[in-house]
Amino acid sequence: MLRLSPAPADVAPSSFKRGKAYPRATAWFGFRSFWGHLWSLAASIIASEDIDSRDWMQPDEPADLVRRIATELGADAEAPTLTEALGRDLVIDFVADTGDDVSVSRAVADLIFSEYEVDEGETVRVLPRGDLLLFGGDTAYPVASDLEIHNRVTVPFNQVLKQCADGRARVLIGIPGNHDWYAGLDGFGRMFRAPLGEIDRASMQVSALPPAPASTAPSTIQMTQLKHFFQWVEAFRVGRNVVKRSALPLLGYRPVQNASYWSLPLAPRLDLWGPDRQLYDVDDRQRLYFSRQRSETSEPNGIALCLADPPYAYLEPHDNGQRIFAALDVSFETDALLALTGDTHHYCRMAFGKGMMVTAGGGGAFLHPARIARKGLPVPDAEFPGPKASLSLAWQSPVEIARGRAGWMIHAALLLAYLPMHVAARYEHPTLLGASLTGAVIAALLAFVYAPRRPRAPEIVMVSALAGVFLGALPYGIGHLARDVNMRFEAPSLLVDAAGLLAAVFIGAFIVGVYFAVLTVRGVAADQAFGSLAHPGYKHFVRLRVRKDGSGIDGFAIGKVDPLSESDPVVLVDRFSWENPVRATASQSKTE
Repeated sequence: MLRLSPAPADVAPSSFKRGKAYPRATAWFGFRSFWGHLWSLAASIIASEDIDSRDWMQPDEPADLVRRIATELGADAEAPTLTEALGRDLVIDFVADTGDDVSVSRAVADLIFSEYEVDEGETVRVLPRGDLLLFGGDTAYPVASDLEIHNRVTVPFNQVLKQCADGRARVLIGIPGNHDWYAGLDGFGRMFRAPLGEIDRASMQVSALPPAPASTAPSTIQMTQLKHFFQWVEAFRVGRNVVKRSALPLLGYRPVQNASYWSLPLAPRLDLWGPDRQLYDVDDRQRLYFSRQRSETSEPNGIALCLADPPYAYLEPHDNGQRIFAALDVSFETDALLALTGDTHHYCRMAFGKGMMVTAGGGGAFLHPARIARKGLPVPDAEFPGPKASLSLAWQSPVEIARGRAGWMIHAALLLAYLPMHVAARYEHPTLLGASLTGAVIAALLAFVYAPRRPRAPEIVMVSALAGVFLGALPYGIGHLARDVNMRFEAPSLLVDAAGLLAAVFIGAFIVGVYFAVLTVRGVAADQAFGSLAHPGYKHFVRLRVRKDGSGIDGFAIGKVDPLSESDPVVLVDRFSWENPVRATASQSKTE
């Protein structure tokens, strides 16, 4: 059992340990990740009213879900809520945005599957492993296919679980994020969908199946996506099928859900909702489902939400999360609810009156920064990392992009953009017109990619134009320099031109990195600079204690600044308490 250290100061270490095992962190500007963007496009086309991956689902009635979970936990299956079934507090481990670098995934699993002690004045509180393991979306990157979930989640998690097996049965539950939907929920369903059992359709009770034997759990990394693709091509050629894994199990955990969305009664007068917005919106069937949960209770229950998109991101309202609130007809102001979310890969807790939002996307994906420029914005109650550490990390992105940490697609694009000018320079003096056209095209592309749907689009256009000036002038200046070197030193012109072209490409990649860093520091586009870093630091999860009487939830955010460093301590990032407004009102009425 580990004793948690205090939260660290807002200072980023000078270096972080990185994983070396396959699969490594996704290079978001790399050719190998480009297929993920194609899956995103295909999923966006398919995810319509005509073809919907949710059509196979049979959403669970809350009472049936409680019964199934209680049976798996060896508790009272007839109790109306989980704490009443257990006869004690319920412990939930919440993690989101998992499955990137396999070494980091293994380190996150070490965090989740450990028990901790935390000082509480003169006493010590023990934080046991959760009865439920709750995934908050985006199970694997860049696309949560069965192969990527296998390689980046179930294998590293099971390697840790084999070492800490305690014989207790636990339950796995989750909601999908956009990266799960890029694979049409195929991988998500294989990991989270309840196994088939004997169903009494009259009572809709599902008998528990025995735990899967350890030998069936994934334990080794499988083929790369490229090999997997050629296997599909060969299968298509000879007219046979490629057999997929029927399940992606975690040792000691049992999946229980029959849909990508659910409502779970946690404690008296306290429910946990898990909606699924697909790639766009919460659909009508879910609106009816969650509306029915409210209308069928004689008195309103307090609500905790598990969301794949935060209602507020980087201290500002976030459109995707706000649309979920609107679809469910809930708000922080009127319902004083607790929202647990990921999608942004950092920790941030914000209070909204009696309501609370906890963003905890530190399950293994690359790091996102805290909001750096925040004048006039609300002050969060806790962050990991903070703005100072985020600022120092943001300025590392130009060098990391130039050296290819993020992949080589930017370099390839610049090579194609600069090549015509360098070819022309062999026959005539580089022209300012060519430089201007090159810069204008690059500026237009940058603005087109990053300005739409962002609230500060004019600022992005201005920064894009400035980047275009530098990127357009770069081959013009290097072309002049190469011509002078050829004339002065009589060096081999082909060699000098090639060296000049490569120099322009790498310097141009550095300028693109500066462009991303400026947008991040200004707070207008935070993802690209840190995506290029593929940063392994500041990983975390949240351990939740649902009080037996339903009066509230106590949370403990647990993490490591440098998760792959054995000497780095496990820290208590944050602790909080959310009071169930419904229970508080009921207690006040009894007192009066």
